[in-house]
Amino acid sequence: MFRIINHNLIKMKKIILICISILFTSNSFSQYRVLYFVDVVRGEKSSARKILLNEVKEANQIRIENGFMKGFDVWETIPGGGDGMIDFVLVDLHDNLENYHNGRSISKNLKFNKEQSKTFWNNWNSATTGDGYRVIVKAEAFASKSDKLPKIAKFNMFRTLNSNMRTKWINYHKKFASNHIKGKRDAWGSASVIFRPSNVKFNHITVDFYDNENIASFLLDDEKEMGWTDETSDYWIKEDGTRTNFGKEVRVGVNRLFTKKILELR
Repeated sequence: MFRIINHNLIKMKKIILICISILFTSNSFSQYRVLYFVDVVRGEKSSARKILLNEVKEANQIRIENGFMKGFDVWETIPGGGDGMIDFVLVDLHDNLENYHNGRSISKNLKFNKEQSKTFWNNWNSATTGDGYRVIVKAEAFASKSDKLPKIAKFNMFRTLNSNMRTKWINYHKKFASNHIKGKRDAWGSASVIFRPSNVKFNHITVDFYDNENIASFLLDDEKEMGWTDETSDYWIKEDGTRTNFGKEVRVGVNRLFTKKILELR
């Protein structure tokens, strides 16, 4: 009897710890994110990186200190891990979008004079193609094994195929968020795109996070990803008893970027 009670207590403690972890990490990451997908001129990646880690970093630190946003991250696409276009993903973190347009001027934040501002923008425009784009997303689900943002992120862009299945898919993410960090992933998130340019075809993003020190250690890490459980399988069984075909009924992949973190500001 006491063994049963102790087993149940241990099980309850584990559940409570998982819930606290998920709650803590969810609250550590803001609900809205503005993502800037930056395409650089061939051979100018180091120039763009230098600007991002200096002037852009300093200007966004000021935005955070002034209360206009909660954080700012820069992810660099790993060679061979992208679409051949996007080289950096810049992420603004916001609890709400009320201050999104406030304090965005790099020149004003850094108190550039006219000549300094001109030099900065000439350097940036010389390093980038101008073919990048911006989307705004709303976080739907998030789970993490710790309160730290991992070092590697895989951005998965999807286009959902109908509204009913989209709702079911998002609810699935919310209900089974913790399942996505069983195995190799150290954190995982799901977000709906609420603003995008007309030429952007995806309307949802999921992100797989891994806390490996580098790509080599990630590739050598043979820990398996999560598998289907009876509960998740049952969730996708239709009324006629057949399983939902994700690729034909729920969503299709549009793009994927494999990136490493080069800057994190809070």
